[in-house]
Amino acid sequence: MFKRTKVTDGTATGQGPDAENWDGKEVGFRKKSKVPGVMITQYIEKLPEGKSHPDFTRKPIALTIQEGKFAFFKAIVTGDPKPTVVWSRNNGDVSDPARYQSKYDPNSNEHTFEMPHVKPDQADTYKCFAKNEYGQAMVTVVLNVIEVGFKMTKAPQQQAEVANCNFKKVLKRRSKVVPKAEEPEKKEGEIDPKFWELLMSADKKDYERICAEFGVTDFRWMLKKLNEMKREREEEQAEFVKNLSDLKPIHINADGTASFELEFDLLDPSSSIYLYKDGEMIPYTKELGDKMKHCLRKVGRKYIFSMRDLMPEDAGFYQLDVEDVNMFSTDFKMVDFLVKIQEVKAMEREDAVFECVISAPLSKLMWFGKNMPLEQGDKYDIEVSEDKLIHRLVVKDCMVVDKGIYAACAGIKSCNAWLVVEADKGAPKGKKSARKTTRAGGSGTDLQKVAQEQQQKLDKEREERKEKIKAAREAAAEAAAAEEPEKTADSGAGKDKGAAVEVERIDKTSVAATTTVAGDSGSGHSAGKASGGAKQDGSHADAGGGHSAGKASGGARKDGSIADAGGGHSAGKASGGAKQDGSHADAGGGHSAGKASGGAKQDGSPADAGGGHSAGKASGGAKQDGSHADAGGGHSAGKASGGAKQDGSHADAGGGHSAGKASGGAKQDGSHADAGGGHSAGKASGGAKQDGSHADAGGHSAGKASGGAKQDGSHADAGGGHSAGKASGGAKQDGSLADAGGGHSAEEASGGARQDEPLADAGGEPGITSGLSDILATRGQPAELTVKMNTDCDGAWFKDGEPLKSGGGISITKDANIHKLTIHSCRDTDSGLLRFVSGDLSTEGRITVGDVPEFDEDDLHKFSKPVIVRVGQNAAFKMPFQPQESLTVSWFKDGTELKDGGGVKIVREPNHSRLLLRDCLRSDTGEIKIQLKNPFGAVEATSQLIVLDRPGPPEGPVETVETTSSVIEIKWNPPKDDGGSAVTNYIIERQERGHSLWTKLGDVSAEKTSFRDRNVTHGKKYSYRIYAENPQGLSDSLETADSIMAGIMILSGPPGKPKVVSTSKTCINLTWTPPEDDKGVPIIGYQVEKRKKDTNQWLALNAINEPIEDVNYAVKDVTEGAEYEFRVSAINESGAGDASPPSAMACAKNPNMRPCFKDPEDFLVVRAGNSVRVKISYEAEPPPHITWLKDDEPIAPWINVINTEGMSQLVIPSSKRSDSAIYTIKAKNSVGEAFFDVEVRVTDEPKCPGPVELEQTVYGKVAVSWVPSPDQELDDRLYYVVSQHDSNTRMWKTVADRLFANTYTAHNILPGIEYHFRVYAKNDMGLSDPSQSPTWGANSNRVPISSNGVSSMEISFERPPSILVPLKVHTPPKGYQLYMTCAVRGCPTPNVSWYLNNTCINSDKNYYITNSCGVCSMYILRVRENDGGEYRVVAVNSLGKAECSTKLTVRD
Repeated sequence: MFKRTKVTDGTATGQGPDAENWDGKEVGFRKKSKVPGVMITQYIEKLPEGKSHPDFTRKPIALTIQEGKFAFFKAIVTGDPKPTVVWSRNNGDVSDPARYQSKYDPNSNEHTFEMPHVKPDQADTYKCFAKNEYGQAMVTVVLNVIEVGFKMTKAPQQQAEVANCNFKKVLKRRSKVVPKAEEPEKKEGEIDPKFWELLMSADKKDYERICAEFGVTDFRWMLKKLNEMKREREEEQAEFVKNLSDLKPIHINADGTASFELEFDLLDPSSSIYLYKDGEMIPYTKELGDKMKHCLRKVGRKYIFSMRDLMPEDAGFYQLDVEDVNMFSTDFKMVDFLVKIQEVKAMEREDAVFECVISAPLSKLMWFGKNMPLEQGDKYDIEVSEDKLIHRLVVKDCMVVDKGIYAACAGIKSCNAWLVVEADKGAPKGKKSARKTTRAGGSGTDLQKVAQEQQQKLDKEREERKEKIKAAREAAAEAAAAEEPEKTADSGAGKDKGAAVEVERIDKTSVAATTTVAGDSGSGHSAGKASGGAKQDGSHADAGGGHSAGKASGGARKDGSIADAGGGHSAGKASGGAKQDGSHADAGGGHSAGKASGGAKQDGSPADAGGGHSAGKASGGAKQDGSHADAGGGHSAGKASGGAKQDGSHADAGGGHSAGKASGGAKQDGSHADAGGGHSAGKASGGAKQDGSHADAGGHSAGKASGGAKQDGSHADAGGGHSAGKASGGAKQDGSLADAGGGHSAEEASGGARQDEPLADAGGEPGITSGLSDILATRGQPAELTVKMNTDCDGAWFKDGEPLKSGGGISITKDANIHKLTIHSCRDTDSGLLRFVSGDLSTEGRITVGDVPEFDEDDLHKFSKPVIVRVGQNAAFKMPFQPQESLTVSWFKDGTELKDGGGVKIVREPNHSRLLLRDCLRSDTGEIKIQLKNPFGAVEATSQLIVLDRPGPPEGPVETVETTSSVIEIKWNPPKDDGGSAVTNYIIERQERGHSLWTKLGDVSAEKTSFRDRNVTHGKKYSYRIYAENPQGLSDSLETADSIMAGIMILSGPPGKPKVVSTSKTCINLTWTPPEDDKGVPIIGYQVEKRKKDTNQWLALNAINEPIEDVNYAVKDVTEGAEYEFRVSAINESGAGDASPPSAMACAKNPNMRPCFKDPEDFLVVRAGNSVRVKISYEAEPPPHITWLKDDEPIAPWINVINTEGMSQLVIPSSKRSDSAIYTIKAKNSVGEAFFDVEVRVTDEPKCPGPVELEQTVYGKVAVSWVPSPDQELDDRLYYVVSQHDSNTRMWKTVADRLFANTYTAHNILPGIEYHFRVYAKNDMGLSDPSQSPTWGANSNRVPISSNGVSSMEISFERPPSILVPLKVHTPPKGYQLYMTCAVRGCPTPNVSWYLNNTCINSDKNYYITNSCGVCSMYILRVRENDGGEYRVVAVNSLGKAECSTKLTVRD
């Protein structure tokens, strides 16, 4: 059970520390604490200097903990004098030292209140009081305890409320969702209660999905019932909350946690909030952070439940309750991946597809790319199939930067795969490749087929549920139709609080009637008594079937029939009244909170009290004709019994749920009513019969079920009953015994009355009232087993089937009806199954002999020695022990159990256990304990862990004992923590003010905590710091708060009045003279202060510890246009002296100056169509008026002028050639004016010149002429460039540049060589396309030379390629240009190829490759890092191949 704290408004009279040990003050002053929730009472109005009332700097934190765990509260208090701390609780005392322990740690100043092995009854509101002579501080803290095995039904709480007759609240608190371990066997087709809970918390759009999941198809019926349930639930919720809204079901977050949230306002802030999973309460935290798995946070009106470290077992049905009313329900499901996403290889600008199939429909998966959550957008498409089983992620327009790992997450399940993007090498240089319409990726399997198979499987399961529900409804309808004609007695539904016939309880046996034969009391679940009435004709009426919390009994009739009081849920009394005509009204079936009974009528018939749920009694009324109403079928917490009839018959009390007694009545004809079949917490027994047969008491009983004896030698069956009491058959005249089997009972189930007795008595036959049970015995110790009978009779003892007798260490004794077996000293041979037999009765139990665990004395002595380690080292403990079965080994530190994990490693072996504490801290010092526990007992061994560390800093503050012109004496206190070893000495260091160097003065012994510094200078200030030292090292330092001056303070006189040297809008420069009287102490600097006009506050521009060493200073912290005055103070070792007289007022503004331009550019070239921006910076005071002119004329309106402080811009948005001109900027202010001209030329790449003509004027010279370019007239900066090419060199070379004419004369023109000329036009934008000349000179003009008949031999020049000049090694810097050349020959001319790292680069545009007459060159404009590597030249012709190589290393 979850023990909820009873929060009260305060400590009542007689409670708390004030009632016992505290002399409380009647008058006090309430004070406010800095810590919320602390109540402070100050006893006096004004505190003495240096004294203070108590206060909390750390208050205890509310705690929710499981039963049996170690619970504790911690608090830190302050106050002078030191307060006394006392703990108390609202509902009980804390004086038991075994349950409550108060501790104080002087090192950490922590007060601890500990509760080892916390129990549910310790759940309460605790108070912590801190008190000294000046006041008291008090804080409250709540402890909640979760009882092990608590279920959502909250049974103990309901029983308490039943006792208070609050049955309506009990019925509300019954949860429809129970833990799986307590779930009753579900009937075929029954709807799971989770269905309705989910619907009441779900959106309407989810109704169809939930109905399909649970197999519900009748939506109209569902909506009707849901609306009724919602109205009831909203009425319940209105008692505790308001404004319930924003219900968000549980979902997985991106950080791997799961959460659900809702918003509401609590009507009572102290109302408790509970969380359940599958009907079982789960602990949660509000303030302990990540120390618990579950957390419930409140943010404003919003309540957020979160769960970390998700595991598959976390799936389930979660509910949030306020007090006993459900607020929200949600189902957390786990799905799995049937097909996981696969690796995708995509080309650049292609779409990539990841797809998967899950095991259950899910509307959305969480997709991640490179550890970032992905959402639907321009870059990503997230697709879900109609059946919500297939999920796809489409990465659109893949780029190289998109490569990485992508993941799909469904709850705690996930799968991931790589996306590999390959660059498109065919893309144009410097431009993006075209967008591709293809998709890469996919799972490679038929996803649709997998999804269809899974969908068919889900549909099949859904249809099976629908069929079960349909079949269950049809069966229920048929059963209702069959029961309709069988109804004989009137079962009215009135709610009557009248009186009823009540069956009295005598010695835990039910009074059946005053006649001689008992009726049947079988099959009822009863909380009271259920008994049958007697009939003369031998028949009986049924009082069974009802859940009863009161009494339910039938009335008597003359004609031998009985009216039925069954069917009603009753918590009180439900009885039928009497009628004059002999008939009786039925008291069954009614819901009532009091008594429901039939009233009397004049004609003799009573009003019907049936049909109601009653909190009183349900019984049958008496009739004049002797008949009796049946009290069966009602739910009652009282008694359910049959009434008496004149004809000797008795009503049946079976079928009700009862916590009382259920017994059968006796009949004259020898038959007996059945007391079986009922779930009873009372008694269920069969009555006696004359014919030798017996009635069956076959209900489930919580006691014992045994058969009675019969005269004919037969025995009644006592089987089938679950009992915690007794279930026995009653005696019969023929010697047979009524059967008491099968009932659930918490008391006794006994037989009814015989003919010669007016009462059904259970004491006539022998019975076992206290039997044997399994016990554990310690070896060598005595053990005793006792059996108690209800009569004095003999019995025999057996062990493992063999009879036992006294002797051999065993004693068997008998004292009246008590039988004892005593084992004087238990041995291993005494273990076994013991059985006691008395006649046909027997009981058995098993005794097991064993030893309490123990340690070896040497091992115990060795373990008890303390383990000493340094901080950061590991501490290890080992304890050997004898191997045993069922042995539990636990390790503890300072009473807290250690668990394996983190810095704790626990190893358990059969014969020893080891504990390892890693990276020990000083705070780990404490007691280490090992506990061995088995079913026979436990043993413990303790040791100590001492962690050595350097000491803590000395305690401050540092006190100044004496200061003179030659001596400074200081004093301090020892450190609180010596680090585990004694302090050996203290080290003192000193720093002079204004210096950064610390100087060691010396050290003193640990016994002395003061130091005299004799090496000081009068007037100077010093700071000191003290270290404590032990064998582990030095502590942190304790430093003086302020500098200490040697001697008295001597201040300097005032300096001279400051003078203003110059001013600007950002700076004012000052100068001054040193003071005339420095009082004999050297001046180390000055402090400057300023005051703004019309203010009285002087502001320091520099700190005293940052003096200005010179006698001038530039004040930059000024506002433009503001006026200031300044003063100066001289600083010496004692501080700042008197201030100088203030300076004259100075205004922060620039001095007047004539405009001037700063570094302007006088020429600008812009391509036509681009914007023109002419920027001119200037300086002037006051700001000048700016004017722009174009060729001394005003500029056009479409030309923009942008003026800012210190700069003017002329902007032409889209320039044309006509915008070329000289632009003049004119700046003028009151001081003067300035001009500046900027030539702007708007041009474009020139058009090529006209046709080129060649003409030879003299031998060896050719005149080249061409038609001018069309742009020559528009651009006066245009000129021409001429290039020449001849068949001998086969290379183009520039022979003329910057030609402003249209002709050129080429020299050294040789015959027999072909010449070509190209003419380019060039301006500021670049070269035009060339104009090509015709060919000059031809080989066809040569005259053939005859051989004059002389024959010549044919000579072949063919040869394979060869390398004449190989490549050289190059190491150029990054970004530089590079030429690489080699010489190759061969005939025919070989084909030359260049390779970089075995990759051909002939077609790579990053390399310019030429081959001129065998000279092979490769040019790189700017060397990059990836240009490094091995370069190889391969020359190939028809006769062979030649190659050479080199390496290129790129330097940074």
